[in-house]
Amino acid sequence: SIKKISPNTVTVMGGPNIPLEDKDRSEFILKNPLIDFYSYLEGEDAFCYLIEKVFEHKGNIQKMKSSPINGIVHRIDEKNLLKGTFLARRKTLDEIPSPYLTGFMDKFFDGNLGPMIETNRGCPFTCTFCHEGHSLITKVHYYSLDRVHDELDYIASKVPSNVSHLTITDSNFGMYERDYEICEHISRLQKDKNYPRYTRASTGKNRKDRISKAFRLLNGSLQFGLSVQSVDLEVLENIKRKNIKLDVITGLAEEYAKLGLPSNTELIVGLPGESLKSHIQSLSNLLESGVDAIIAYNLMLLNGTEINTKATRDKYGLKSHFRIIPRDFGKLDDGTISVEIEEIVTSSSTMTFNDYIEARVYHLLIQSIYNNELFNPFFKMIRQKEIPIINFLSKIKDNTDKAPESFKKFLNSFKNDTKGELWNSYDKLFNYTQKEENYKKLCEGKMGHNLLQTYGATATKMFAEWNSYVFAMFKEVLNYEALDKEKQAMVNDINNYCLNRVHNIWGEDRCKYNPHSEFSYNISEWMRTSRIENLNKFKFLKPTKIEFKFTPQQNKDINDWLKRYGHTPTGIGRILVKINSASWVLRQPHVIVN
Repeated sequence: SIKKISPNTVTVMGGPNIPLEDKDRSEFILKNPLIDFYSYLEGEDAFCYLIEKVFEHKGNIQKMKSSPINGIVHRIDEKNLLKGTFLARRKTLDEIPSPYLTGFMDKFFDGNLGPMIETNRGCPFTCTFCHEGHSLITKVHYYSLDRVHDELDYIASKVPSNVSHLTITDSNFGMYERDYEICEHISRLQKDKNYPRYTRASTGKNRKDRISKAFRLLNGSLQFGLSVQSVDLEVLENIKRKNIKLDVITGLAEEYAKLGLPSNTELIVGLPGESLKSHIQSLSNLLESGVDAIIAYNLMLLNGTEINTKATRDKYGLKSHFRIIPRDFGKLDDGTISVEIEEIVTSSSTMTFNDYIEARVYHLLIQSIYNNELFNPFFKMIRQKEIPIINFLSKIKDNTDKAPESFKKFLNSFKNDTKGELWNSYDKLFNYTQKEENYKKLCEGKMGHNLLQTYGATATKMFAEWNSYVFAMFKEVLNYEALDKEKQAMVNDINNYCLNRVHNIWGEDRCKYNPHSEFSYNISEWMRTSRIENLNKFKFLKPTKIEFKFTPQQNKDINDWLKRYGHTPTGIGRILVKINSASWVLRQPHVIVN
């Protein structure tokens, strides 16, 4: 470590990584001797006080540690700490110099990294699983709009052409009136600079009307988030969270679908009081709502959250495992292997470990078959028949004896990897990662990657091979043999449409051949209408040939992404996350004019 080279180097840590309870906080500091000083919450002012001490004592760490420092906790020796005065959060954020406008970030516009921007700090909600649920962070403070606009302009002027996305790190972007003006500014940049083409943000938990109005300006570059974490009322009460009603989610999802704009929602598995049954019911309700993607997360036991206290763990019988945070590892210049490890809930008094694995299989099917938007027309027709989509996914899961061997292997490998990534002990996992042969596995993507992303990406490559099986399950759900010939023709058109859209997405020769088929129904036009519109209203006057191809911008973006992230399932999984909506990589239909 750097301490071996330069013992007087001052090491500082900050952020929401420290436990809430005073006893646990002290143990955390004493257990990590490489950390000289730890800054509470927002660190700018505390860090300034620390720098003053550096100059005052000319870098002598022992002298620096001889007295408390405002906003800082530090160890004096192996058993004792000093805690400085707790600093109030800054209300006027513009007083903090901009890392962009001062030029400090210029070297990171390297064509590999993507820009991130913060327009406010704080969160008014009190979710127990989130560090921002703390009472100290419920007040929201803002950067001025002028500052935000100047930073956006600066980023757009510096970002390389192969970087197409922007990340906004606010906790509830779009929820405040001023966010409309920020979206207006981003929309102007999209027109003038062709950037950002894809935007990532955690969207607000309420005021969906305001958020919807703002996000329409972004031309589909940002998914409209309708996160709920659970729809079970008892679970929501346990985590101190209130959600918008399901019928509101359904209405907004439909409104966005008509506009061709993407939407998503989030769920967390393992929340206090949740069972497998209640979790699957939450999944089912959200599938019926019509949102484009359901993003399923594990419940992380984060330091600084109410849920990660002994009282909460004991109350709900939360049991956990440790795993590597996906893609969070590296090797230092001296050969030291650094790996980030997280603790996640895998069982509780209401959910067994086997229940957890079963829930993750449903997450995989949703990620692979629903979220990828490959089968969206399937799901629209299933909803119109008032058949629960979860039944369709269950049929796919439970009839693998009829599936191709590659699909069986896909499911079994996922189950094995899901179990295999979990460790009972932090120390055992850490020690395992320190061996060179195991670090090589991390680098090769054989471990330590996001399983849902990676397996979901694999599905986009395997669709053609799996299509006959998934289509067979689709026909079984619809009772295809009992349908009249016209309805069977509709079903067949839907399948051909889906199959053509995903032809050879990731191959370097993707534009050499564009698939085409003859259709009786205008599927793409039907998909832009409300959920109740019947496909029979969209019949062509005569059978029509349609070609499926990529736009020049799509082809360029796919090439740029593959160059940055690679052709592996892990790399493609990262691409699909960056672009928010898989529709950006699906072929576009074009009528062939005779």
